[in-house]
Amino acid sequence: MSAFRPVRFVALLAFVPGLLAAATKTATIGLFAEVLPACSAGSTAANDLGQFGTFDFGTRSLLTTALDVTGQPGNGALRVNCLTNTPYQVLISAGGSGNVNARRLTGPNAQITYNLYTSSDYQTVWNDTIGISRTGTGQDQWLPVYGRVPAQRSPAAGIYRDTVTVTVKW
Repeated sequence: MSAFRPVRFVALLAFVPGLLAAATKTATIGLFAEVLPACSAGSTAANDLGQFGTFDFGTRSLLTTALDVTGQPGNGALRVNCLTNTPYQVLISAGGSGNVNARRLTGPNAQITYNLYTSSDYQTVWNDTIGISRTGTGQDQWLPVYGRVPAQRSPAAGIYRDTVTVTVKW
């Protein structure tokens, strides 16, 4: 009879590791995501990237008085949408003249002097080095461009054009 007892004891020990394995262990996993500063820009909506429309000074027969125009959405205003708290800068090139202080619309054998400004007081030329600086809100921010054709001798009739490059840096 005593020979069977050790076998029973060993048989019971075989089930003990299974009982001990029922314990649980927990651990954590670190998660990470980085959101980089980002901006989009255009004239009317997020899907028109890279296009700011046309700044139209209108139709005049004489330029003997200054002509002031404020850009509107789709007609010269700039839409910038940067992530919240993302600082950005908007620069406008000199256009065909190569000089931000002497921009020119070119037409049939003549030019019309004009310039673009950062505000309606027409004091600060919107240039390609300092431009204007803002901070993103995560929403569209509209930046009107203020254009002025100063009083000057009227050139020959025709269509006068220039192209400037708008750069958004963030």
